[in-house]
Amino acid sequence: MSQRFDTLVNLRDVGGLPITGGGATRSGVLYRGDALWPDDALPGGVGSWPPALVIDLRSDLEIERVNYPWEPGSRYQHHPVHERAIPTDLAEQGNLRDLYAFLIDHAGDRLAAVVSLVADDLGGPALVHCSAGKDRTGLVVAALLLAADVEPEAVIDDYLLTGTNMDNLVRRWQQRAEASGKRFDSGTSDAGAMTKWLLTPREAIELAVDRFTGAAGGARGWLVANGADPAQIEAWRTRISADRS
Repeated sequence: MSQRFDTLVNLRDVGGLPITGGGATRSGVLYRGDALWPDDALPGGVGSWPPALVIDLRSDLEIERVNYPWEPGSRYQHHPVHERAIPTDLAEQGNLRDLYAFLIDHAGDRLAAVVSLVADDLGGPALVHCSAGKDRTGLVVAALLLAADVEPEAVIDDYLLTGTNMDNLVRRWQQRAEASGKRFDSGTSDAGAMTKWLLTPREAIELAVDRFTGAAGGARGWLVANGADPAQIEAWRTRISADRS
């Protein structure tokens, strides 16, 4: 019997990451992941489900293609980042490093605005997701973690962990599309190009980390410069940080 991929394959809690100066990120506060399909099974691997808040970074078109009916207990927030990051359009882009630089330069306000969504006590975890849980999700999560003083190398390692899930993600997309009577569309007839966009190159996330931490005031300064409220950043840091010394 072939393996089934009827639930999230790139979902994880970012708790337990080391904070510079001591302590670690708190579990049950922030999840990151790929997108659910309408008839998916409930995911495992996290301590609490469903999330209290769902932050969906996908475009309108992506949601029209795959739209999951969230339970009433989950507050849903559609927060698209930029159409240049839609997976089916990535073949037209240069490479992931260039894409991340573009999003940081041209969608910084959208990335920074997520702080306002996660700053308050939600009574449960927030899930940040896009289609794959890799690029848009990776940038948002990196900015949030760095603003909470998570060690940069730990942020990079968390991003690289997604690479181990990409083969299963493609199989999941194929199976879910077939089960829904749809054709899986990679967005390009060039298999090599599609494979390139499913990579998690270290140099791409390193560029993002360097841009966030290299800003005046570090990652918190970058968020403020792109419209985030300093008080909300501090509230977020308090929520995500455990045993800060």
